[in-house]
Amino acid sequence: MDQFPKVIIIILNYNRPLDTVDCINSLQQIDYPSFHILLIDNCSTDNSLEVFSKKLSGVEIYNTEENLGYTRGVNFGLKIAEKFESEYILLLNNDTIVEKDFLTILVSAVDSDNSTAAACGTILCEHRRNEIWYAGGKLIRWRGLAVHNGKKRLFDRQSDKKPVYTSFITGCSILLRAKYLEDIGYEDDRFFMYLDDIELSSRIQSKGYKLLYVPNSIIYHKVINESESPFKLYYSVRNRLLLISLISKGFNRIIASSYFLIVISFKLAMWKVSKPSFFKAALFGLEDYFKKFFFKGRGFEQF
Repeated sequence: MDQFPKVIIIILNYNRPLDTVDCINSLQQIDYPSFHILLIDNCSTDNSLEVFSKKLSGVEIYNTEENLGYTRGVNFGLKIAEKFESEYILLLNNDTIVEKDFLTILVSAVDSDNSTAAACGTILCEHRRNEIWYAGGKLIRWRGLAVHNGKKRLFDRQSDKKPVYTSFITGCSILLRAKYLEDIGYEDDRFFMYLDDIELSSRIQSKGYKLLYVPNSIIYHKVINESESPFKLYYSVRNRLLLISLISKGFNRIIASSYFLIVISFKLAMWKVSKPSFFKAALFGLEDYFKKFFFKGRGFEQF
């Protein structure tokens, strides 16, 4: 790069102020000279704002009037970011820690490829820093899902890997080329949270743009407590059917939705006896999809 294009970094916080502070502290140490952080507090119910006032300085904080979920929270930030007329916008999870050169490497790769609309680097586990969480991804339309390449494998830091195109980038970290956003559109807020990044990846490609995986741009994700829960299950079930309806067509849509409904029916039969809370969450998810009860649905209040 002859110069450093401006990057607006959007970070969404909901009741996790210490993670957010760790993330921003790591960002303030990077070697990229042209970036601006927008911290969106998603109507936290804890002491997040008090923590930020004590531990953060020089960071713009915007408060939403209600919990907008991930999708509307991100869209809230994107609308603010538009005013800065930056070349790039980075959506970054607040439970991440970044390496000093991650943004320089990421922007350089995208800046040299005008067909790329979005990119992501390597994401390693914070609790085991040589273990891969994301190293590129694959969109599987017939199943209405995406997978992370290399997950749980060890990352080879000695290898000089070149950027490659991928069919899925995770919402944990997405560098967007701002000038393409008007054509691509914002997050689909019907999802509220979960699986929205798969839909966004699909939509970007349907517009004729490419997704880039940049191996040598490295961040760390706090994923040690990742586990299934009734809350997550509700949105995963409801949103899976929504996702299939959006990214699959014709016979592929019939196959994908039929496959999912068969699998979830078997699981419902098991959960009815073994995990009543999972049974309720999955059943509500199915009901709300067919009722077209999207955005928050019943997940946030019930689970």
